[in-house]
Order: sequence, then C-alpha cells, then structure tokens
Amino acid sequence: MVFTKRMRIVSVLIGAVILLIPALVLALDDITVIDFGGYEKRITAEFQSISTNTQPVNQDGSPNYVLTPSVMAVSNWIVEVRSSGLRIPNIIKSQCLPVNSKLQKQSVMGVRINFPETRQNDRAYIRPQFEFHVYDKKGNFTNLSNGIVANVGLIKDMSVWVKGRNYPFDFAVRMIDQDSKAHEFFFGNLFFDNWRKLTWVNPNYIDQVKDRVIIRKPMYPKDLPFLKFSSFVVYRNMDQIGGDFVLYIKNLTMRYERHATSILEDDIDDEEVWKILQQRAIDNMQREQKGLAEKAHDLKQNIKLQKEGNVQ
Repeated sequence: MVFTKRMRIVSVLIGAVILLIPALVLALDDITVIDFGGYEKRITAEFQSISTNTQPVNQDGSPNYVLTPSVMAVSNWIVEVRSSGLRIPNIIKSQCLPVNSKLQKQSVMGVRINFPETRQNDRAYIRPQFEFHVYDKKGNFTNLSNGIVANVGLIKDMSVWVKGRNYPFDFAVRMIDQDSKAHEFFFGNLFFDNWRKLTWVNPNYIDQVKDRVIIRKPMYPKDLPFLKFSSFVVYRNMDQIGGDFVLYIKNLTMRYERHATSILEDDIDDEEVWKILQQRAIDNMQREQKGLAEKAHDLKQNIKLQKEGNVQ
C-alpha cells in the first residue's frame, strides 16, 4: 500500500510538471510597440541616451547630426503617398497631427491622406522622418515599447486601435528586423466608423508545444533579434474613391514569445566576461548615427533648393 501511495504521488508530480512545461514555453509577453498617448514624452526621455556630439562633422570627416525630440514629434511624421510615381501635391496635402480623443482619454495620431483621384492603385506610408534608434551610447537597446521591441521570438498576434471613417481602404503595419528585412502585417480594411481594435493573427503560430518542431539555435554571442517600427500603410484600390481621407491611430501592441529565456541562473555571465554584444551594439549605434546624419544632410539640401527655387 505504501509503495502504491508513493507511486500515485510521483505520478501526480510528473503530471504537474508536464502541465507546467507548455505554460513555461508558451509564456507570452504582451507589449506596446508604440502608444501615441505617451509617445512624445518617451521620445524626449530616450534622446538623453543618444549621442551628445553636437559638432557638424565627425573626426573622420563624415557628417554628424543629432536628432531632437521635435524632429520625431507626431506633427513632423511624414505621409508619403505613392502610386505609379511620387505624387508631390498629394504629399503636401497629407499630414499628421496630435489629436486629443475624449473617448480614449489620451492623445492619438490624426492622419490626413490626400490620394490621387485618378484610376490607379495607391498606397500611403505613415512614418517618422527618421528611423527609430535601436541602441544607446552604451550599446543597450533604447526606444523600447516606443518603436523598438527587443528579444522577439515567435509572434502570436498584433493589434492596433484605429478610428475609421467608412472608407474601404486596407490597413497594414511594416516592421524591420535586425537583418534589415521588412515584414508587413495586414489588418484588413477601414470600412467602419469610430474606434475599432484590428488584429493580425499569425497563421503559423502553434499553441501546442508537442506539435512543434524543436530547433536548437546558437546562443551567446549571437545578437538578440528585434523589430523596429517602420510605418503604417494604407492601400487604396483603383476602383475606390480618391481625394482627402482621415483616420486616427491610438496604439500598436504585440504578443510574442521571447527568443531567449533563462529559467535557471547560469554560473558564468558570458557578456560580463567578453563584452562582445556591447561592442557590437556600440558599432551598430555609430552606424545608425552616420546613416541618420547623411539622410538629414540630404533633407537640408533639398529644403534649401526648394526655398531657392521659390525665391527665384
């Protein structure tokens, strides 16, 4: 009887462990990718962690440009209307503004898009003037939950709160990963009035661990994967009405599994010993700064040429 009782206890414990294993593997992080209620406050705080070099030229002769919170403000986001070619008049009429929502009780992004009224397929990219910084001066992730999501494994779903105005346009979100590869998540159409939560569900996500193919991946010193917000995208079909159209966006959220998790404490901290990831991240941050500086330099030149053209 004693043996049988012990066996039952062991059996119950084993069953409990089996039940716990899927829960540990399938633990999901529910994170905000970007929320326009606190976006500008967060972007101001994050800029304190970015390069403070204010010299126009770096020591190696490359242009330097330090972004300011005002450049990344909602009112300075770009609505780039594209069809068969770049449509300058439609871009000029399109814009983003911070708007207070009484129902959501916070600031949201208001977007005006001016589509061509000709019969053609169009799309509009709603994005900041410059890409979000991924790393700070110390090589750590920055702008987390404010354009950047780090340690991303399998994505279960993504959701966005949007206020539509009964236009049959399609809505999507574009993200860029650590390999500079673009990913588009399609949310359906905007043919509704007032606020609605649109959700993209990963069709390849498998809930049951036993049904998955287990893949072993190298760990340290591989970089942690991340996703960087690129743009909201609105698609207009050639058979749909053109002209002005408005929508409002509250936030974008995502549920995902972490790429790397540590259940037990390791006896050796690899990064503490080798500093490989930190140095690599610092190098990446410096490349980011240089790329942004070049884009900012080109933008200034274009604005100068436009002003000179208007004067003449």
